[in-house]
Amino acid sequence: MSNEWFIIANVLSNSGKTKSIIDKVLKKLNDEKIKHILNLTTNSGHEIDLVKKATKNGYNKILAIGGDGTVQKVVAGIVLQRSISLEKMVFALIPSGTGNDWAKSKNISSNLRGCVIALKSGKIKTQDVGVATIKSGYKTTTRYFVTYSGVGFDSFMLSKIDKYKWLGKLSYLACAIMNFFKFQNIAVKIMTSKAEIETNVFLLGVGICKFTGGGMQLIKNPIGNDGLLNITIAQEFSKFDVIRNFFNLFNGSIFKERKVLTLTDNKVKISAKNGDLVCHGDGEIFGAGKVDYSVIKKGLRYLS
Repeated sequence: MSNEWFIIANVLSNSGKTKSIIDKVLKKLNDEKIKHILNLTTNSGHEIDLVKKATKNGYNKILAIGGDGTVQKVVAGIVLQRSISLEKMVFALIPSGTGNDWAKSKNISSNLRGCVIALKSGKIKTQDVGVATIKSGYKTTTRYFVTYSGVGFDSFMLSKIDKYKWLGKLSYLACAIMNFFKFQNIAVKIMTSKAEIETNVFLLGVGICKFTGGGMQLIKNPIGNDGLLNITIAQEFSKFDVIRNFFNLFNGSIFKERKVLTLTDNKVKISAKNGDLVCHGDGEIFGAGKVDYSVIKKGLRYLS
């Protein structure tokens, strides 16, 4: 296998701001004598094809430059490729996105120098990879996530986020404030190996990491590599409940709310009583239908 880092850089990440730091990254890697080959994405999803190309050519070390969307797609590529076993793949990140939730959750430095130190350390950690299987009629779609996936208000918010992206790190907060009055709770059925629940949800999240949505803390004490999904159900929220708990979504206090239920399991099935559920993952709309969640235990090896 190659000793070089196969770099995948998303020049459109963070509204195109990532493009300006690529030269700095390359200079730093050259100064530190870290071997690398640069590959630029040309469209959303190109990351998956680039990972497959890398592994077919013997590259097992993938370095991403971008945000959470880039991380999600590169990791999906790592899981989907069949040339090199997951136990031999290594992932690293230089964060340059809007939210950088995965990087925050894993204490990955936002400083280029800190990222290079991690690259040179070679200290590998492991994390589970979430799997969302979305079924609608005869169509089945499988997507992968590394931080958080769910249905409800956050999916509704993501469908409206583009007009707020110019606000940078404040875009998620601004979008949430401007749109929460427009959202109606969704009647759902939730099935795990331990429970069956029918309720009306404000949001229903399945996560592996602490942060999502530009800093929201919707997952309670995730371990991240134990093969278990952490499930958060905010149920029967009135508009007053939403206002009362709004900032608790960001400061980690939401779990003190009596209407918030937390569970852990390695599988969970979610369906709407009426219509399809819009499912999102790692800041991207995945699709709509019934959603089955599972997990690939320690499916990701990364440097931090």
